[in-house]
This record gives sequence, structure tokens and C-alpha cells, in this order.
Amino acid sequence: MIALARGATVAGSCRATSAEEARALGIDPVVGFDFDPASLRGRYDIVLDAANALSVTAMRTMLKPGGRVVDIHPAPAKFVRSMLPGPYNVVIARPVRQDMEELAAIAADGKLRLPIARTVPLEQAIPALTELEQHGTPKGGKLVVSPL
Repeated sequence: MIALARGATVAGSCRATSAEEARALGIDPVVGFDFDPASLRGRYDIVLDAANALSVTAMRTMLKPGGRVVDIHPAPAKFVRSMLPGPYNVVIARPVRQDMEELAAIAADGKLRLPIARTVPLEQAIPALTELEQHGTPKGGKLVVSPL
């Protein structure tokens, strides 16, 4: 959603039952989890596999020449791969105040759309998270645990 708010074209994968919701958020194309990466050959400047579900070959297939693969799931082999020449980068981030302020401004302007399906107080977090583990993402958005 941040990439969309900053003007990027974003593709994504999800269950067929969530495809229309993804399109409504601005994701295009939307593919299933079992898609053929060759159908998206050479289309993207950056491939981010936030779910840690794609092979390096699949990610490279979707890259434009000069594109970059960004991985947010660190592992020793991935660090070694990121030190070699090529498009692969492992990213370990920490919050930066200026980035958080920019994110808050984007959200305040209504440019950051994050659908929230359910909000629970902190004392109900364990049952809500247990239900989430058993049944998956709540229909229509994310689970938010509020400290209040």
C-alpha cells in the first residue's frame, strides 16, 4: 500500500476469494499463489516476496534488466547470496522517525488504504490471535490489537 501511495504500480498474489478486494485497493495484476512467473517475465523493477514463498528463479524471471530482488526474511544463505553480484538484496530495517512521520502523513491524507476487519483491546489479543492462527486473515482486512 505504501508503494501505491507513492505512485508505483503494484502486482500481488492472493486467494481467488480476495482478488476483487486486492484490485479495489489498486493491485494490478492480481495472480493466484500458483501463478506461472513466466507470465510476468521482465515486468518489474523490484520484486519483494513478503511471504517468503517465491524461489529466487521465479523472482529473477519477473525482473526487468537492472531490477532488484528484495528479501525481508533473513537467513544465512540469503546473506551470502546478497553479497554476490546480481539483483538479490536482503533488507533488515529499523524504524526511522522521518519515515514514520511520512507514513503518518500519507495515512492522514487518505492515500494509504489499509482495510481493518476487526479491532480488539489488548486483553482480547490472545483469543483473537489464536482465532487468526486457526482461521486465517479476517475477511475484509487486518486484525488490529489496541492497547486501550
